[in-house]
Amino acid sequence: MSAPSAATLTALLEATAARRPEAPAFDGLGWAAAAAQVRRLAGGLAAQGIGPGDRVALFLPNRPALPLLLLALARRGGCAVLLNTRFRAAEIGPLLARARPAAIAVARDFAAADGAVLADVPPEARASLRFAIGADGMGEGRLAGLPVLPLARLAAAAEAPDLATPEAEAATFTTSGTTAGPKLVLHRQRSLAHHAQDVAARIGTAAPGAAFLAVVPLCGTFGLSGALAALAGGAAILMQERFDASAADALIRARRVTHLLGGDDLLLKLAEAAGRRAYAPFAFTGFASFHGQAERVMAASAALGLAARGVYGSSEAQALFALQDPAGPHAATGGGTLASAEAGFAIAPDGELLLRGPSLFDRYLGDEAATARARTEDGWFRSGDLAGAQPAGGFGFLTRRGDALRLGGFLVAPEEIEAFLGAQPGVAAAQVVEAEGRAIAFVIPGPGFDAAALLAVCAARLARFKVPGRIVALDAFPTTDGPNGPKIQRARLREMAREA
Repeated sequence: MSAPSAATLTALLEATAARRPEAPAFDGLGWAAAAAQVRRLAGGLAAQGIGPGDRVALFLPNRPALPLLLLALARRGGCAVLLNTRFRAAEIGPLLARARPAAIAVARDFAAADGAVLADVPPEARASLRFAIGADGMGEGRLAGLPVLPLARLAAAAEAPDLATPEAEAATFTTSGTTAGPKLVLHRQRSLAHHAQDVAARIGTAAPGAAFLAVVPLCGTFGLSGALAALAGGAAILMQERFDASAADALIRARRVTHLLGGDDLLLKLAEAAGRRAYAPFAFTGFASFHGQAERVMAASAALGLAARGVYGSSEAQALFALQDPAGPHAATGGGTLASAEAGFAIAPDGELLLRGPSLFDRYLGDEAATARARTEDGWFRSGDLAGAQPAGGFGFLTRRGDALRLGGFLVAPEEIEAFLGAQPGVAAAQVVEAEGRAIAFVIPGPGFDAAALLAVCAARLARFKVPGRIVALDAFPTTDGPNGPKIQRARLREMAREA
């Protein structure tokens, strides 16, 4: 593919539809039919008063409704607020209050995100919502007091004109903040469209017969960057609402999947389901070593023909910002050379990775201070990661600079879980660290402390991957005297978590 030319998401879609009108897109639709459906959905949104600058929350699993609605919103000049389907009311409420979307799309037939969680969100947090979009086959109704408009009803409208602009807000991702709640990372259409074209050119989604299997949630940058790169190239997009290794193995063989993204644990589960039966050679499998199993992934890749390589990205820079050479000496390492010729990186004196380029985010929605802290005076984005330059070009990811936890494939600030625990009866103080991919909570008990009841509250109100695997009661946290007073020894807590 040539250098990026489409500066909006709708221009990107229309270009693919014109180039490959009958090629499969998703859910039995060719690209021309998918583009026509997006134009009609945009008309349905217009009929409900959704226009430039408006936001709509998408609380949806991996199904065609998510990209179709995102693209329809882009055509209206609107913005998709992407919500993780594992989030519960305690996490969704603050995001809705900050983003103030006019509507929310839900899938009432998907148990993990059926929309009933909205009833537990405080009314003031969801006060901006005027209606819900039912991306399911359940028809009209009401949800948490909101009228539900079926997606099919929106798609029956007349086509709407294209109001997209390169500078229009397009999507927000959620990422962990340094306080008790996640941040909303806002991207404009230009950054998403340009990045999709850069990645498509780099991983070959324009090749005849290319097919991308979306098993990573599209609500995050890892999944959505892959899907948009598939769109930019005109590859088929196949989706799994929940990752099932056996079903994915069968789908790869039946549909001759060529492109895949996943964490190391996901890919090893797929390899187990595949047994020793190699696939038709993949063009690209990008993986992130969330659990330190990169070498096992590379061995499985060689046996199965996955063409795996390490990649690097973030919600702010977008996934696949950098990709390794699959035949190079650093193939198992996160990082690589940059997807965009316009992007750049630098290593700060303290080892922090600094980034710039067209794929970077615009701002943290509603948090000007955090936005300012994230950039240097000369415009570099502070990634918060430590990295080293590779001799042959590009960089290799080393580790997170702070104490962020990697749980269930998501980056989570420990303060999120600690603040939740600290607000519960019987908890005087809490600290959370990671051990073997699970959160381990250490608490100072107060009156009425009940570990079993506390775990039950966590399971009911937090995303599953944030629920502590164990709660350990301590008389006091281990501390050391520092220049600013006593400091909790998080390294010691991590040792204790591994022992526990």
